[in-house]
Amino acid sequence: MVTRWALLGVAVLAILLAVGPARPQSVPGPFLRDFESYWSAGATWNSGGNPYGRAIWRTERRIAGVDAGHDELLPFVAPPSTLLLFGLLARLPYGAAAAAWLAMLAIALLALVTGALWLARTRVTVMPFLGALLLAASFGPITSDTALGQMALPAFAAAVFTVLLAGVWGFPSALLACAAFSQPNVAIGLVSQLGRNRASVAIAIGAMLAVAIGAVAWGLTWPLEYLAVLAAHGAAERFVAIQFTPAAIAYGFGTGIAGATAVALACALATTALAVVIWRRVPDRFARFAAFSALLPFVTTFFHEHDLVVAYPAVIWCSLRTRNGLRALALAATLLAGIDWLGMAQRPTGIAQIVLLAVAVAAAFGALGEPSLNQLAPAIIAMALLLGAAALAAHAHPLPVWPDALGRFHASPHANAATVWLEEQRTNGLLAPSPVWAALRALPLLGCGLLAYLIYRRCAGYRTA
Repeated sequence: MVTRWALLGVAVLAILLAVGPARPQSVPGPFLRDFESYWSAGATWNSGGNPYGRAIWRTERRIAGVDAGHDELLPFVAPPSTLLLFGLLARLPYGAAAAAWLAMLAIALLALVTGALWLARTRVTVMPFLGALLLAASFGPITSDTALGQMALPAFAAAVFTVLLAGVWGFPSALLACAAFSQPNVAIGLVSQLGRNRASVAIAIGAMLAVAIGAVAWGLTWPLEYLAVLAAHGAAERFVAIQFTPAAIAYGFGTGIAGATAVALACALATTALAVVIWRRVPDRFARFAAFSALLPFVTTFFHEHDLVVAYPAVIWCSLRTRNGLRALALAATLLAGIDWLGMAQRPTGIAQIVLLAVAVAAAFGALGEPSLNQLAPAIIAMALLLGAAALAAHAHPLPVWPDALGRFHASPHANAATVWLEEQRTNGLLAPSPVWAALRALPLLGCGLLAYLIYRRCAGYRTA
C-alpha cells in the first residue's frame, strides 16, 4: 500500500511539472482549437447555411485567434445529429460556449474513468479511482482530446457506459449508444456486444435514434449525403501525416499509394479475423469491448492521435488484470499507446512535457496493480531508451503544425470544403512522406495491438460471468 501511494505521488508530481515548468509555449489559435469547427457548424446551421460546405469559414474567421488573412478552414465532419447540440452551444459567444464544452469534457473524463473501473469489476475506492484518474490525465490521447476540445472523449465515454448498462437498463443504454454514434470511428467497439440479447437491442435502438435525430436536423436523405461528405474528406486526409491508419503510415514509409492500399487491406483483414476469434473466445463483455476498441486504428480509415482514447479501457483492464511476466509487456503496451510520440515532432519544445507525462502514466499503471519494480524494470528500461531515441529523431525531423505553415494560402473560390482542406494540408507540408513521422505513428498502433493480444491471452479459455 505504501508503494502504491508513493507511485501515485510520483504521478501527481510529474503531472504538476508537466503542466507547470515544462509546459511549452502556447501556439496561436483559438481556445479548444477543434471546438472551433463544432461551434461554427452550429452557428452556420442556425443561420440556414451548410456546415459541411465552405460557408463554415465565414463563421470561423470571426473567432478570436483565427488568422483571417489566409484560408484556414477547419471542416466539420460530425454526423448531422450533433448539430442540435452545437446549434444550441452556438447561441452563446464562443468563449462561453468553449467553457461549457470544457466542463462537458471534464464530466466525460470522470465518467470514462468510473465506467472503466466498474466494468473491470473493481471497487471504486480512493486508491483505484485516483490511479485510473491520474493515468487518464497523463494519457496522451486524452490530454489531446481535452486540449483540442475533441468530441471523441464524450462519445467514447458514452460507449463505455453503453456496455456497462446494456444488460440492466435498456432505454438509458440506448440513449448512450445514440450519443456514442456522434463519433462513429470510436463507437465501432460496440460491435463486440452484438449477439448478447439486451445489448444488441439497446445498440440497435441507439442507432435508430441517431438516424431519426439526423433526419430532424438534416432531412430524410441525410445518410447518403453524409456518406458523400465522409468519402470526400476521407480521400482528402487519407495519406496526411496526422492520420494514424495503416495506409497513412505505410505511405509515410514511402510505399506509394498502391503499396499503402495493400497494407491497409491486409491489416483490415487480419484485424477482422482476430476480432472474430476474440468475440468467440473472450466471454467477459468488458474485455471484449476493450480489445475491440484497441483494434480500431487497424480497421478505420479516419483516425487521429486523440482518437486513441479507445485504448484506455484496455489499459485499465491490463493494469488491473495482468500478472507476472505479462505485466512488463502490459506496461510497455500502455506507454506505446499513451505517449504522444508524434507530438514530439510537432512540438519539439514540448518534449520535456511528454516525457513527464510518460513518467506519470508508468507510475499510475504501477499503482493500479502489482507495483513490483522487478517485474516492471525491463519495460521501464526499454521504453526509456525508445523514448530517448524517438525524441532525438523527432527533434531532427520536425513536423509542421497546421495552420502555422500556410503562409498566404488562398483556395480557389470554386473548390469544395474537402478540396480546400486537402490543399491546406499539402501547403502546410503534411503530405510529405517521412519514415520518422511514420515510425512515430506506428508506435501507438503497436501498443494497441499488444493490448488486444494481452486481453486475449489472459481471457481466452477462461469462463467469466
